[in-house]
Amino acid sequence: MSILDIFAKSAQVQEMRNQTALLETQVEKYKEVQEILVKDILTLNETISSNRGNDYRDYAKAVKAISDKYNCSADWGCLHTGIIIDLRAAFILGEGVQIEHKTETSADAERELQWVEDFFSWNDLDAEMAQEMAKEAEIEGKVAVKMIYKAKEYGADPAAKDKPWPGMVSARFIPWTSKKYKITADPNDYSHYTEMFWEASGASPAGKLSEKEFIYKKFGGRINNPNEAQPKIMRCLTQIDRLDKALRDLREINHLYAAPTPDFEVEDSNQVEDMYKKLADVNWKIGKLFVHTGKFDMKGVDPGGVDNLIREIELTLKMISGTTGIPIHFLGLLDLLKNRATGDNTRELVSAATARERMIWKGAYEELIEKSMNIFNAKVYPQLSKETKLDPTKITVNIPVITQEHYDRIEKVLIPAAVAGIISKEHVASQIPGVDMEKEEERKKEKDEADAVRAKEEMEALKAEAALQGQQGQQNNVPA
Repeated sequence: MSILDIFAKSAQVQEMRNQTALLETQVEKYKEVQEILVKDILTLNETISSNRGNDYRDYAKAVKAISDKYNCSADWGCLHTGIIIDLRAAFILGEGVQIEHKTETSADAERELQWVEDFFSWNDLDAEMAQEMAKEAEIEGKVAVKMIYKAKEYGADPAAKDKPWPGMVSARFIPWTSKKYKITADPNDYSHYTEMFWEASGASPAGKLSEKEFIYKKFGGRINNPNEAQPKIMRCLTQIDRLDKALRDLREINHLYAAPTPDFEVEDSNQVEDMYKKLADVNWKIGKLFVHTGKFDMKGVDPGGVDNLIREIELTLKMISGTTGIPIHFLGLLDLLKNRATGDNTRELVSAATARERMIWKGAYEELIEKSMNIFNAKVYPQLSKETKLDPTKITVNIPVITQEHYDRIEKVLIPAAVAGIISKEHVASQIPGVDMEKEEERKKEKDEADAVRAKEEMEALKAEAALQGQQGQQNNVPA
């Protein structure tokens, strides 16, 4: 074998080695691709996909989007976001926050009831602030309130001389959107919040509150993550955007329907120029008579996709209604409200959909009263006995929601049962909204006493009249 043959063989061997290395590299890549494909098939996920069913996966961005939509500064979804948040807040509070005593009679908790009434009045918790905080909780998915004792501000009130307290506890809502506060929870009890703090931002200084100085409640998210509290509307925020875009698409189609394009069909380019000249000379518009040699037609968009667009709008509204609990006719589809019974059922639906939030708010107000009353005791009655201090355990909170079903139950079940003697009339009266049984008992007692006095006076008047008639009869029977 010559030297040339040896070099030729060596070149071939090297070429084969290079090809082998290249094939081995390609085989490894194919294995990796195969593993990825197997994994994707098993998990039913695509490796790379631009399609998402949820455009709002980050809590901070979602809350910012909800806030912008509610304030009508977003591009899409402003209308229905505002409707849903306001209606849910109204349904959650129902008949309002009612303060009740847990003692046998209201007299046993008279001081506590008076203090809570003044506390609510001074902080507007019996007015618009209750609705405002419920609205904010629907936007952020959580609510935080800080408490601080105020003496000068409370005493500076012109009506302070009529108030029995030297000062009052101020309760103020803390917005997460501006403070970006963080909550620290007990590692052994996720529902026990021990501290709240926030960093300095712009002109706003940093702050920190101990567990005695704030209350915090979350309406969404996992219990083991105190800082993540997804609002209910966040679940369907993508659908709200799609609904608004579908409505806009329908508007664009309607705009095209309202502007059809005239179409003149002619045989050649010479006739085209002639037609243009004639149209310009007569200033022709739709509605004018025009005689020509070409073929006239009106061109418009194909209406085939309109029905699909309308079905998409209806389906999206149903999904939003099912997620938020807002009746679908409140969202605009009045034609789906077939009869009164359907309307009553949908009101029951929204009451049931907001029951969880009402229970959380009930706990929030009870905690607010307890911590505020403890702050007041520490500032005003630090050296006095426990019996002299205000006792928050005597107070409870109720947020009643009265529906048509409740009134039907009173009419068709409780009243007949009371007439038959199965239950007492007092129990029926206690089920009527707005009835205070103790006050009604006092009114009944006063009425019975007044009736007794009136009956006694009438009896004495009858006796006096009878005696007078007797005297007159005796005088008439005396012989002249």
